[in-house]
Amino acid sequence: MIGLLAAFAVLIAAPFCIGLLPALAMPGEQAAWHGEQAGEKKTAGEKKGASGIGRLLWGRRAVSVCPAAVYAAGFVLMLAVFQLVAVPVILFENWGFPRIVTIYSILLAILSCAGLIFGFPVLRGMAEDGRALMERRKKPSVETTLYWALAVGLILFQMYMAYTHEFFDGDDAYYVAQSVIAEQTDVLYRILPYTGLSTALDYRHALAALPIWEAYLARVTGIHPAIIAHSVLPLVLLPLTYLVYFRIGMRLFHGEGRKTAVFLILVSLLQIFGNTSIYTNATFFLMRTWQGKSVLCNLVLLTAVWALLQLWKTGTDGEQKGKKQAGWWLLMAANSVTAAMATTMGAFLLALFIAVAGLVLAVRQKRPGWLFPLAAVCIPGMIYLGIYAAVAFL
Repeated sequence: MIGLLAAFAVLIAAPFCIGLLPALAMPGEQAAWHGEQAGEKKTAGEKKGASGIGRLLWGRRAVSVCPAAVYAAGFVLMLAVFQLVAVPVILFENWGFPRIVTIYSILLAILSCAGLIFGFPVLRGMAEDGRALMERRKKPSVETTLYWALAVGLILFQMYMAYTHEFFDGDDAYYVAQSVIAEQTDVLYRILPYTGLSTALDYRHALAALPIWEAYLARVTGIHPAIIAHSVLPLVLLPLTYLVYFRIGMRLFHGEGRKTAVFLILVSLLQIFGNTSIYTNATFFLMRTWQGKSVLCNLVLLTAVWALLQLWKTGTDGEQKGKKQAGWWLLMAANSVTAAMATTMGAFLLALFIAVAGLVLAVRQKRPGWLFPLAAVCIPGMIYLGIYAAVAFL
């Protein structure tokens, strides 16, 4: 029971609380039932001139953000924080795993508390949106309900198959074994998984700390790292990926729930029947969910698409000028770090994708100045590439 509570705290509660911070400045991520007046009314604290803690919590306007967006953004930030903590320890401490566990746990607690305090307007916005949803008289049509039931059913089917069927992959002999070694011996990348003998630090793999994160989950939950990888993470990463798909669909179809449900159904079918070779995106998504390459393809790049669509959201009034978008830029920067955590070349691939997409958007919008902030969010990933080049080739 304690292990399950720890897993819930790290994989569910902490990402949601952390995601409240960027959600304060993520325009365009309102819930599907967001009303025109949501978040525009002054609170009682504003009217009465509340001060102190009351002003901090109640003296600000409610911010309407979809809970799915909050959780997805928080999960990416949580992974980025682990990468920032783990890499220096891996490089300089042979037996540094306990230090990673301590520092990262403290940071998760601090960031979660900060999210609950400073992100309180987002929680209030969710409560107001939920109340508005319950009070709506207009109910979805039978057709829309069936589409959503089918979409959710297909996602649950994929989670069930991933949990109940064991998929063997040769890469587990290295990646999952590194998680086991770190959790059982506290040694970080100084033991060769194939033989158990001591070895020099493998810089190519050491800078991608996802296996060590899985070892961290094993340490705090008491669950074996192989079970974390093969059984627990698919139950988290699969729905997380579909949450990002959901937000992309809501953006592409302008908040129309029926079209978004059909979009999720089509994506699910492509994933379920996409095992045409061992190299397809669908194969990695459903059969190698816990590996860094899968996280890069199915979460990191997808998050970049989601953020780019929202950063340059257009409508009848043109670009969203004047709206604070710091949350999106923070998410993009954290996503760059998460790409390096997934695989060493992930930072380069994400930067290449952002460069191409940014160039197209800059030409389309006739604003070349937008390339500079896009280049800035790639800097964290480029730093990791520089570290890898320095230690590997010099």
